[in-house]
Amino acid sequence: MKTRKNKTRLRLLSVLAVLSLVLAACGGGEEGGIEQYQENGITIGIANEIPYGYEDEATGEVTGEAPEVARGVLDELGIEAREFVVVEFGALIGGLQAGNFDMIAAGMYINPDRAQQILFSDPDYCVLESMLVPEGNPAGLTNYNSVADTDASLAVASGTVNVDYAHWAGIPEDQIVEFAGIEDQYDALAAGRVDAVSGTILTVQQHANSMDGFEALPAFPALDEEGNPILGCGGYGFLNEDLRNEFNRVLNEKQETGEVQQIVNDIFGAPLADDAAELTVEEITGCESVMCPSDG
Repeated sequence: MKTRKNKTRLRLLSVLAVLSLVLAACGGGEEGGIEQYQENGITIGIANEIPYGYEDEATGEVTGEAPEVARGVLDELGIEAREFVVVEFGALIGGLQAGNFDMIAAGMYINPDRAQQILFSDPDYCVLESMLVPEGNPAGLTNYNSVADTDASLAVASGTVNVDYAHWAGIPEDQIVEFAGIEDQYDALAAGRVDAVSGTILTVQQHANSMDGFEALPAFPALDEEGNPILGCGGYGFLNEDLRNEFNRVLNEKQETGEVQQIVNDIFGAPLADDAAELTVEEITGCESVMCPSDG
């Protein structure tokens, strides 16, 4: 026969078990220090998006802004063995939660919704938006909101912030076309199945340079639900809190010396790491909108 003390203990254990599941679902993190990664290596998720993180077709090597910064930080942490896993952008968070990889290095924007699901490092770059359109911009587009004033169709990649940006801009559902992969959008534009593709100015400009007959719109900020401008700032995603904290510590040290800014700005070809070096993940996710730039 169980005593009251034992019943109370069992109830407490049940509550703790439920609480641990809730914390894990909300990005509470995996257990264990970074020694496991120093001994066994680390698996890193990327989305094959140029210039953020991608597999070079000619060499088969993984490169891009996020992997290159990550390599410098992981070297400092003594984590030498690395395996990269390529998935669709929309599968990155789910893949991390499922244990398919240990961190995300894909230039993923930090925002409050994602921060409820995974742990983020501080940002290492901030950037504005753009769209790829046919040369001459026949629909006269300038930003997300301008699409709502036309009958143009806009491509967005599933799982990206661009889906929210399009909805917040009031674009009708029948004008928003979702694609599973980043490159799928550009294939659709080239085939004439959509009128514009949304994305960061860096990704859009890359495709403008490689696709004849198309041009990138001048960079612009997206607007949140209340009409406030959004500056997208990217970081690295984790579940293991010890790994995130140690990665963040070294990232901050390398930002203080300018090493991160050098890598980011060289790869991007623009000074996009400077604002990010002054921001923290708490400042970004704690804002009423996502935008927390140092210049207000």
